[in-house]
Amino acid sequence: MTPRPDGPPHLPEEAFAAALAATNQVGPATLRRLLADDQPSIAWRRSSYSGDVEKIWRRHEEQSIGVCLPDSDEYPDRLHGDPEAPAVLFSLGDLSIINVHPTVALVGTRSPTRYGIGVAAQLGAELAAAGVSVVSGLALGIDAAAHEGACAAGAPPVAVVAGGLDAPYPPRNVRLWDRVASAGVIVSESPAGVRTEKWRFPVRNRLLASLSDLVVVIESRFHGGSMHTVDAALARGIPVGAVPGSVRSPTSEGTNRLLSDGCIPICGAADILMALSLHGAPDLPLPATSETRLNPSDGPDHAVYDLLSFDPIPLDQLVRESGLELPALCGALERLASAGAARDIGGWWERM
Repeated sequence: MTPRPDGPPHLPEEAFAAALAATNQVGPATLRRLLADDQPSIAWRRSSYSGDVEKIWRRHEEQSIGVCLPDSDEYPDRLHGDPEAPAVLFSLGDLSIINVHPTVALVGTRSPTRYGIGVAAQLGAELAAAGVSVVSGLALGIDAAAHEGACAAGAPPVAVVAGGLDAPYPPRNVRLWDRVASAGVIVSESPAGVRTEKWRFPVRNRLLASLSDLVVVIESRFHGGSMHTVDAALARGIPVGAVPGSVRSPTSEGTNRLLSDGCIPICGAADILMALSLHGAPDLPLPATSETRLNPSDGPDHAVYDLLSFDPIPLDQLVRESGLELPALCGALERLASAGAARDIGGWWERM
């Protein structure tokens, strides 16, 4: 973050980019136009916008929020050449990890069935164990379950959120938010202080697709928000897969329609790894319990492990006894399964 001679000497170009992004009248598309030909400090001086650049910059520094411009070495390689690449990217965690591993977006409805939550957590855990970074939106439902499975299981998770990184959204996911930021990275086009407004979600979804080598929809209604991510992926030539569901379930309307339209059928992590290989990703190992070990420092996993016995226990009983929400519980169980410490027997779980 080298200061530029055309701005105040104590402020870098990233400070002016953050100030422009924090302006009410400036969305991602407007910001791209403003910075298409000018450095942020020049664009700020030429604009009629007002704001305390130094105060905005200090807010990001105090909260360890990274501000990345396209000419930075940390800027994700996948975004170079994208027609809607962010003019500035905000991050919590290690942004450079996005360039290291293959990435798969696991997305779906905020109101999933128990089946969908279990599949999302299982795919998240197995993909991370196989060296694939799971990308999702940290929303309730499928997103949360996918990241619960992916955390502490191998490759670092990547989250793409709509609002500022100083205010976890939704508040119920604050614990998961902290775990993802610690184990991987959370990114946003919104600077600190910007509220999570409804219009930002479809815009966020196109960034989620752009950062992924493959998009997988686990459960979605026909007109669900996940379809914005699907449209963005198809427009960029990114392959899309879908998990089949019951023809009687409204939450599988969208995924079953995607399958009938020719998207890749996903019945397990092996299908995803095969799809990645066919589309140019490096060869990855099939999910194997011997590749993963239980993390002794991960309290939730060990608390769940302590509840298990060599006699199978139903999931409902584990929900009551653990006090965890279903996505968090399923994530812990799938990480234990990936570590060879637990086994699912038709919805009943036992210690290994």
